[in-house]
Amino acid sequence: MSANLTIYENWVAGRQEQADIDCDASEGHGTTGETQFFLFVCGCLVFFLQAGFACLEAGSIGSTAVTNVLFKNLFDAMIGAVVWWAMGYGFAFGDERQFIGDNYYFYKNVNQCDGSFWFYQWTFAATCSTIISGAMAGRTNLVAYFVYSVVVTGFIYPVVVHWTWSDNAWLADRGYLDFAGSGIVHVTGGIAAMIGAYMVGPRDIRAWRASTPPGTPTTNVPNLSPAQIHRMVATNHSMPLVALGTIILIFGFFGFNGGSVLSMDSAADGRAMGVAVISTVMAASGGSLSASAANYAMNKRWSLVQACNGCIAGMVAICASADRVDTWAAWVIGIGGGLSFRLWSWAIKKAGIDDAVDAAAVHAGAGIWGVIAAPIFDNSLGIFYQDLGRDAAWNAFGWHLLGVTIIVSWTAATSFIMFGVLAAVDMLRVTDQSLQVGLDKHEHGEWAYGYDKREIIDESGKASAADASAPSDIEKKAFEDVQQNAQYAHALGNFNGGFRDQRGLGLQSSTMGMTTQIV
Repeated sequence: MSANLTIYENWVAGRQEQADIDCDASEGHGTTGETQFFLFVCGCLVFFLQAGFACLEAGSIGSTAVTNVLFKNLFDAMIGAVVWWAMGYGFAFGDERQFIGDNYYFYKNVNQCDGSFWFYQWTFAATCSTIISGAMAGRTNLVAYFVYSVVVTGFIYPVVVHWTWSDNAWLADRGYLDFAGSGIVHVTGGIAAMIGAYMVGPRDIRAWRASTPPGTPTTNVPNLSPAQIHRMVATNHSMPLVALGTIILIFGFFGFNGGSVLSMDSAADGRAMGVAVISTVMAASGGSLSASAANYAMNKRWSLVQACNGCIAGMVAICASADRVDTWAAWVIGIGGGLSFRLWSWAIKKAGIDDAVDAAAVHAGAGIWGVIAAPIFDNSLGIFYQDLGRDAAWNAFGWHLLGVTIIVSWTAATSFIMFGVLAAVDMLRVTDQSLQVGLDKHEHGEWAYGYDKREIIDESGKASAADASAPSDIEKKAFEDVQQNAQYAHALGNFNGGFRDQRGLGLQSSTMGMTTQIV
């Protein structure tokens, strides 16, 4: 027995020795067990951002597209995993070429101890793709979603990573330093989101039809009932989901920025992680406060949605410099992120772009500001410090400005081509029927909430037709009554576990003589 145990112990020791040799290879990223475990834990935190985005986006849109947006958030990770494995990681971190990587396809030739690094970088790629789904929520064809998930995760984003984070990162070699991806992840995702939201058109069929060229068949604007209009344009149907999603995102950003140290082998690594996490906290505070104050100055209301988006914008802005700014500077950068978000949100709306969750404003607007702010507030190289000299500070500022311009140009050009092709083959936008009945019902056959299964029934027992004439005042009031009655009955528990087996149940409106029927 003891002899067998000795053989086993020697075998384990030999395996460990060989693993140590493999991990010490010059091309490896995870040279110690501590670093590998550190990247794994931080990668789990970053992956949890998917839950935060799912809650935030679901709460920010109408109740009849919630299943649709949750489905898309799940598939960000599922599609992203196989695409990142097949080619994304190779394009991003492969060697030999400056424009794009040329190695590691299908995980071939990857260092044995780079598994945690691969996993960590995959969660970043999935985050970039998720940004786009929020902006285009509520009217995008699922096939189009699958296509742009593949293209963004497998090509557009990896090319930007190769220019900035790989061993052949020509932008980084010239002075572009983006610690956790204000430009690399967030500007890439935000610009693609803005282009996608513009090209797919608004959720409201009436606005979409009005924007098409005159004389085309699509200019025939249908007459819509109040319920159909509500299904298309309703926003912020669940503030608890918005708040919960934001809190989850804050939690995930601790891994996003703290983990971007990429190693945990010394006290210096631990110090850098601590600086990054504290900077994230301060920037979140600054962004939330500034966005809330700006909204109150404009609208005289304290908006939870604006506070949440401002918080995220602050964290996006600090990504570029979280490891090398003082705490007061992190707060100032967060304030700038919140104000940038508000400015971009206003400008995008003025341009007639329907960004369902303000994704472009939060990620592109705050991300661009974060990249520009990094060489200003850098506590060793920055313009306010100039420890390495005035010329070095301004050279870094110039390369950051040029770098983010290159990222914006690359992403905008490739996104226009991608979404343009999808629009040309009529695969970008869902049908009018999908929008009128709700994406959850038409695309998935699964309502997120039971009370969305209702129809308005008049006294003769006939349901309102989908192509009914312009709604009258009584129809509008009836729809309001339907909502109030359904929510009240649901609160009392009269719907027996989410409307199960309730077909034919009626609720009598005391003021309108109308009935709602669960169908």
